[in-house]
Amino acid sequence: MKKALIAVVVVLAVLAVAYLGGSWYFSSLIVAFTPNSLAEERLKDGDPQDYGLPAPEEITFQGDGETLAGWYFDNPVDGNCGVILMHGINGNRYRELKYTPLFWERGCDLMLYDHRHHGASTGKYGTYGFYEKEDGLAAVDWFAARTGLSHDQIGLQGESYGAATALQTGALDTSLAFVAADSSYRDLTTIINEQAVAQYGPWMKVLVPGALAVSGLRADFAPSQVSPMISAESLTEPVLLIHSTSDDYILPHHSQDIFAHLPDTTCKQLDLTDWGSPHANSVDDNYDAYRGLVDKFLDDCVPGFGLAAAAQ
Repeated sequence: MKKALIAVVVVLAVLAVAYLGGSWYFSSLIVAFTPNSLAEERLKDGDPQDYGLPAPEEITFQGDGETLAGWYFDNPVDGNCGVILMHGINGNRYRELKYTPLFWERGCDLMLYDHRHHGASTGKYGTYGFYEKEDGLAAVDWFAARTGLSHDQIGLQGESYGAATALQTGALDTSLAFVAADSSYRDLTTIINEQAVAQYGPWMKVLVPGALAVSGLRADFAPSQVSPMISAESLTEPVLLIHSTSDDYILPHHSQDIFAHLPDTTCKQLDLTDWGSPHANSVDDNYDAYRGLVDKFLDDCVPGFGLAAAAQ
């Protein structure tokens, strides 16, 4: 009996060590991932000049405990508007260049910056919006001071990780002109569970709680509180959600769930594109149609934001 008990204890100890080891390994993939360098993204996405932009002003500003780096573009056409663009996971400011013509042609000043733990910004971990939303507020304050624009003349745009960050930031500052979110996840727990099963199989459901718990301990944040869907309940500024029906990385139900949680009084627009686009690629695959969606949203929900589409 004693030997059997010892054997059981040993087996349980081995399983516990294996579970903790697996949780640590997968927590590294969640919060300590290795993002692409600026040079790598530049090779894929090109330079600002490729999008009709002038040479940018290199900027840094203080976020929530980190130094964030990015670009500022001063538009020579005075549209009395500004947009802050937020990139997806593993990317950096270069990845957002494809969205810039949508707002530059309206006469808006632009700000693109690297999230913490990305690009030239500091930060050991990425937290999917938990700390990034505070960085977003710091970006808005910096941008407003630099341009002289009020917060209600500044919009946020983001894709994927950046879309989720924009939504969470917008919930903290509802005086903003709008939030435009392409391919956002509804919450961290759901997307990690879905990706774990998709990439490793159903058995990963057992390991996800441990991986998220270790992620929270390592990066000092609460994964359960990362929820653009819950943040949506506090969004009173206009909100645009765009998601490809062909997205198999973050499924379109994420944006649908976020949309369902927006207040009835919020001016909102949900567009599910059916262009066969993979994750966060709708604007690449059909720019003219994508611009039409953005223009309709701005004309309907943010009238007077920048130059009118017909006047561009």
